[in-house]
Amino acid sequence: MRITRVFPYYSILAGFVLCATVIESPAATSGAFLTRLDDLQDDGAWYVSTFAIKRDSFRTAWKRGSVTRPPSGGTMLSLVPAPVESSKDFFGAELQRKQRTHFGRYEIVMTAARGYGVISSFFTYTGPFFGDTHEEIDFEFLGRDTTKVWLNRFVDGQKLPGQWTDLGFDAADGAHTYTLDWLPDRLVWSVDGRELLRVTSAETAIPQIPQRIYLNIWGGGAAQEGWAGEAPDQIRAHAIYHCLSYRPVGADAPMCSDKSEPVHD
Repeated sequence: MRITRVFPYYSILAGFVLCATVIESPAATSGAFLTRLDDLQDDGAWYVSTFAIKRDSFRTAWKRGSVTRPPSGGTMLSLVPAPVESSKDFFGAELQRKQRTHFGRYEIVMTAARGYGVISSFFTYTGPFFGDTHEEIDFEFLGRDTTKVWLNRFVDGQKLPGQWTDLGFDAADGAHTYTLDWLPDRLVWSVDGRELLRVTSAETAIPQIPQRIYLNIWGGGAAQEGWAGEAPDQIRAHAIYHCLSYRPVGADAPMCSDKSEPVHD
């Protein structure tokens, strides 16, 4: 089964293609890749979200202008107050990789966003829009306390218990390498080579459907008060993403942690 979808893309003048139609097979997945995130204009693998979720409980609209390149390098996703005429309180940013990935090792080098009610993240996702049940695997940084990270997953439409995990450092102070090992029988979240959490199929369900990689930043509302907190109306925050790599199970390919030169798929 082939599905045709039209997605908005960031302008080529800012490093992304303006508009394209993607013809995809739900089962199609990409091979290994390693991408420096200040080189996104070269690989054509990403698009930027440019819409507002209709739920009143979600206070953020995704905007192209919230994706920039800081002088220090990388890609910066920003959260800023929206103008009064907007239907949402904030303009935030979300990037999605066009092709699905599946079992293997994922690495992201990033600096999390600081600020009460701010959520910055790296995660894999698929759901009803793509003809699937909701499946997801998360690194979510809650700006109210960036010495911890929220590790979470969804399987077959069900949200499974997440875990608020100590990092041993402040994730907003600088870049660290966060790793997800996703295998058919287990998930392992790590940072800088140190394991944070492991769950196995003997304990709980493990996501099985190929997914897409997302990076985003958004502001919490009343619905998130008990989790991330409700972001103040004038909050400003940003997260910086430097490198992303993926290696399927059984492959031999460079990763961000190897400090190799990036190769683009």
